[in-house]
Amino acid sequence: MSTIDELVAIKEKVEAQWLAQPGVTGIDVGYKVVGGVQTEQIAIRVHVRKKRADVPEDQRVPAEIEGVVTDVLERSYEPQVLGKQLDVSLQADTTHYATLEGGISMGPSRAVGGYIFAGTLGVIVIDKTTGNRAALTNFHVACVDSGWSVGDRQVQPSRIDTGVVPTDEFGAIARATLSSAVDGAVITIDTGRATTAAIADIGTVMGTKAATLGMAVRKRGRTTGLTYGSVDGLALSVNIDYGDGIGVHTLTNQVSIAADTSRNPLFSDHGDSGSAIVDGSGYVVALLFAGAGTGTVGNPIASVLSELNIDIAVGKSIIKDIKDGHKDIFKDKDKELRKDILKDKELRKDLIKDKELRKDLIKDKELLTDGKGLKDIRDIHKRVPDNIPFDPGGPVENPGGAGSGEFAARLAELEERLEQLVSFVSPELRPDLSTSALGAEADLSAEALSGLRAEAERQAAEAAATKADLDNLGM
Repeated sequence: MSTIDELVAIKEKVEAQWLAQPGVTGIDVGYKVVGGVQTEQIAIRVHVRKKRADVPEDQRVPAEIEGVVTDVLERSYEPQVLGKQLDVSLQADTTHYATLEGGISMGPSRAVGGYIFAGTLGVIVIDKTTGNRAALTNFHVACVDSGWSVGDRQVQPSRIDTGVVPTDEFGAIARATLSSAVDGAVITIDTGRATTAAIADIGTVMGTKAATLGMAVRKRGRTTGLTYGSVDGLALSVNIDYGDGIGVHTLTNQVSIAADTSRNPLFSDHGDSGSAIVDGSGYVVALLFAGAGTGTVGNPIASVLSELNIDIAVGKSIIKDIKDGHKDIFKDKDKELRKDILKDKELRKDLIKDKELRKDLIKDKELLTDGKGLKDIRDIHKRVPDNIPFDPGGPVENPGGAGSGEFAARLAELEERLEQLVSFVSPELRPDLSTSALGAEADLSAEALSGLRAEAERQAAEAAATKADLDNLGM
C-alpha cells in the first residue's frame, strides 16, 4: 500500500492539470466519501464547484490516477470573512475583551467600498522581529483587499459587532502575506493592552504540531464559536476567489477539515476566518481561512510561522510546570491558572493518565498543607480510574504488584519507627527471653515462612483495597 507521501507526490504531478479544468476548486489526498459517508479508504480527491453528469469525457476524473483510487467532492471554497454594508448610525461597545486572546471578533477600522468587515483573532504570537506580543489573523481579515497599508488600524470587536473607532482599536498591521501557502497577517498590540496565550472556550495554547490525517481538531471563531471536526485531507491545492483587486488565488499544501456533524453542523462560517485550528491538547495545527459547507481549509501552522516570522505564544503548562518541580502551582494566586486544572478537560486527562505525576502530587507535603491545593488534588483524584487511594501520608499500593517498591519503603519506615520506640526501654530493664518457652521453639521452615509472608501480604492487600473503597466513598 502506498504511503501518504507517495500519494501526495502523485497528486502534485497532476494537480496543475486538474486545477485548470473548468469548475474544479481543489485537489488533495484524503478520505474517500461514499454516499455522503466518509470511509477509511485514502484517495486522490478532486474538488468541484458542482457535480454534473454532462462533463466532457476528456474532463472527467478517472476512477484511478496512476493506480490510486480517486474521488470527486462538491466543494466551492471562499474566504470566510464577513462583510456588511456600513451603517453610520450610532453603535455601542458591547463585546469588548479587556484581555486579548484567540477566538474573538476583530476587523479593520477602515471601511472598504462602503462595507465593514469581521473576522477572528486567531491566537497571540511573538513577533520575532521586535520580540513583542502580537495578534495573528488572515490577510483577507485585516487587509481585505489590495488597498491595505502597513499601519492600518484594527478594532476589537469588529465594527460589525459594535466595535467603535477609535475607542476599541487595539493595534495595527505590522505585515501580511497572501502567498501560495499562507493567507496571514500580524497585528501589533498597543502598549498597555493585556493579552493571554489562550483561546476562548478552549484554554491554554500549548504549542504547535503538524496536522495528520484523521486528527481530531477544534476551533473557536467569531461566528460559530467552539466547533469540532477532523483532518480529512492533506496537501490540498485550492482555488480561492478573493474578489476585486486580487481575484482567484491558488494556495497549495493546505489542510482540509471536515466538520464533526454529530456535534456541530458546520466547522466554520463567514466571520470565522483567522481562527486557530488546534488538536485535542491545545496545539495549533493550522490557521483557518476558507470554507465550503461542512468543509474548511487552513494554512499549515509551520508555513504561517515561517512566512510571517513569528512564534506562537505558549501558555503556562500546569503539567509541564509540575513535572519540572514547580509543585506549588496549585497555590498560584492567578485565578485563571487555577481554573485550568478544574475546567480544562485535556489538562485533567493528562493528570489522570500520568500515574507517576499523580503519585508525586498526592505525596507532596506542601500541597497537602494548602487547603486549595488539597481540594484540587481531591477533585482530580475522584476521577482516577485505578485503585490508588488518596492518603495524605502517601499512597498505599498493592503489595507484590506494580507498587511493591512503594509498599516496601513504607514498611521500612514503620520498622524504623518501631526501633525508635524500643530505645525507650533501657537494656537492663528488658526481659531475657532466651530461657522462655519461646526460646525452645524450633525455627520455622522456609515453606512455613513463605506461607506466613503470603498471608501477611494478602491481608495487607485486602486492607489497602478496603481503605480505597472508603476513600472513594468520602469516608
